[in-house]
Amino acid sequence: MSITEEHVLGENSPDIRERVVVSPCAGIFCPLPPEVFTTEGEWVEPGVVLAEIERAGERVPVESQFRGWVVGMLELPGQAVVPGEALFWIWSC
Repeated sequence: MSITEEHVLGENSPDIRERVVVSPCAGIFCPLPPEVFTTEGEWVEPGVVLAEIERAGERVPVESQFRGWVVGMLELPGQAVVPGEALFWIWSC
């Protein structure tokens, strides 16, 4: 008999809906203008560009990997970021 997650957790299985979109590279965090993306309360789908990271004269898009509501932006515009740094909080469905 194999042990599954259901056997271990039973009815107390966690249902974590929070997701974090992270920086794809090092650079300067540049949110999109409010006319394009409002940052809080907006519904996003996988592949939607949320911001850009400026590095070495180019702009690298920050794309959501998740479907859900944007709860908040976690970095300030113009802030230096590193790869994997949390930029947006998504409430996933």
